[in-house]
Amino acid sequence: MPTQNPHRTAGLCTSSKVYSALTELKQLEGHRTAKFLSLLAENLVRKGLLNEQEVLKMLDQVVD
Repeated sequence: MPTQNPHRTAGLCTSSKVYSALTELKQLEGHRTAKFLSLLAENLVRKGLLNEQEVLKMLDQVVD
């Protein structure tokens, strides 16, 4: 039975929290991965660590 919040399990490292949340329900895996990466990219752009042109270049590599 899925927990719906596997990343809230005590004692997990950050990478395990992300992995658990993204892969818990296989039918939502692609959607959750896309949502997480979109939020991550938006946050990095907002913090000035990436610019929008860099994100677009990476997206070009993904769809090519």
